[in-house]
Amino acid sequence: MAVDEDGTGTRVGEGYDGPVVDAFLHTPWLGGDDPSDPRGDVVDWHGDARLARVMHTFAHVDDDGRPLERLSAAQLLDTMDAAGTTRAVLPAKVYYAATEAGVRGVHRELGRLVAASDGRLAAVATIVPPELGPGTYWDVMQTVRIVRDAHAEHGVVGVHLTPSPWGMAPNHKWFWPVFATCSELGLAVFVHVGMPGPLWPATHHDPAHLDEVALAFPDLTIVAHHIGDPWTDMSVRLAARHPHLYLCTSAWAPRRYPAELVEFMAGGWHGTAGAEKVLFASDHPLLDMGRATASARRLPLSEPQLRNVLHDNARRLFWPGEGDR
Repeated sequence: MAVDEDGTGTRVGEGYDGPVVDAFLHTPWLGGDDPSDPRGDVVDWHGDARLARVMHTFAHVDDDGRPLERLSAAQLLDTMDAAGTTRAVLPAKVYYAATEAGVRGVHRELGRLVAASDGRLAAVATIVPPELGPGTYWDVMQTVRIVRDAHAEHGVVGVHLTPSPWGMAPNHKWFWPVFATCSELGLAVFVHVGMPGPLWPATHHDPAHLDEVALAFPDLTIVAHHIGDPWTDMSVRLAARHPHLYLCTSAWAPRRYPAELVEFMAGGWHGTAGAEKVLFASDHPLLDMGRATASARRLPLSEPQLRNVLHDNARRLFWPGEGDR
């Protein structure tokens, strides 16, 4: 790769060989299940024509209905070591109807994985998917109680939302108590943006919905993961516009990053350094952690920019006050 100048006197193209934080793993494939206390993020698609159509590009089970690649904390850490990944974030992801008990079961599982990781893993909670329809009577404080308990009991660093499968854009009023609670507790909010791989409606994943959220909760850390394509230009502008809004590269191979994102990381927008607003992630095992990390180390960015994207930004957000590991 050619070596150029980025206008600041920093050499570009020499790569980065330091510590890496993977800011988003695909956690339904992690850990184990207690049959008497099932987790809310494991769904059997077999025999359901609608879900089979929706999830034709994305399944949680193999042809025999068995969960894919169940990993213990030790196995996950071994995978991270092989990839040169020093820390990783485990977000809970619940796509369809789930009980409160199922969601709390996910949190307990993630708590066990984090506790066995010697500080290398951080967990992100989720909430019970909303019930929709004219006869729905929400208890919006249920979500607040779940978030507070996950933080107190398992030390989660954020909350994950999945707007399109839940049928609500992230600026819907049902989410606002969650945002207020996260802002109060210093937790980040992770939100899907960009065209969904599964056949969910795309409109709820337009990153423009996050503008209202960031304006209403100026101290809330928002992580827009999956970049936001085909609205990457909007994602970039939102990250530059709002001090606490970040983009996460999960589920994208580095060689496939949209040009707008690469240009943002290499430069900036209206005085905001793009490399300070982007978090690297693989979404392993949807992408191989080792290959994604090796490719990201060779992005056409300066070494300081790569260090921000691959390590410093996520370490500062989710392991504040800790060292370079």
